[in-house]
Amino acid sequence: MSVLVNIFLVLLASIPAVSCFSSSSLHSSKLLHQHQHTSKTTTTTQLHSSSFNLNFLDSLFSSTNSNNKSQIQQLKTQLYQTCQSSYGISTPPIRTSIESLISQLQPLNPTPSPSTSKLLQRKWIVLWTSEKEINFFLEKGISTRIEQTLSDGKVLENWIPFVRGGGFGVTGSIQPAVDNSGGSSDGLRTEFKFESATLDIGKWGTYNFPPLGEGWFDTVYLDDELRIDLNSRNDILICRGE
Repeated sequence: MSVLVNIFLVLLASIPAVSCFSSSSLHSSKLLHQHQHTSKTTTTTQLHSSSFNLNFLDSLFSSTNSNNKSQIQQLKTQLYQTCQSSYGISTPPIRTSIESLISQLQPLNPTPSPSTSKLLQRKWIVLWTSEKEINFFLEKGISTRIEQTLSDGKVLENWIPFVRGGGFGVTGSIQPAVDNSGGSSDGLRTEFKFESATLDIGKWGTYNFPPLGEGWFDTVYLDDELRIDLNSRNDILICRGE
């Protein structure tokens, strides 16, 4: 937010000196001098007042931004701790705790249009999700890491590396939603469509599968390290940038 303040300075013309004054001329000169002094005082007071207002506004906005950053960092720290202690596990109490933190972070989202932001286009590591299919690999010890890469504003790649080699991957296309027919806020929603899936089981071979489906996700919070999605299956995805 910018504040534009126009200050108009009053310039008083100097009074030329004369060699002799009548009593009335002297009285008038005194009045002019008093008026000049009063105008200068008034102008100086206005300048001080304007300067005070500017300093106050700068201090106010600076304080607000500082408070927001501090609050965001505290909430992110709590979220990271909850995700770490609940990795691969999604129970109703855990989800309720996660949702509470998300509801507090969402209004503080620093990225106005996440679906078109360059911050979204990168490799992400999943910290926590409510998706049963993904948690299956974590609960069974098949994998300890889930990756998702969004690139060029068009490509989505999910990769689940297996502990003993190989992995399971899904590739699809993405695009920002063109309207809000599903109730999403502007700039939050990304539509996706899976196009292929690959299962790599090492020496036993690699197998390809047909497309698995399509849907959307709303990125309700995005900054340079954290991303929070709510998707069309009512699942939550929390990722940290790599």
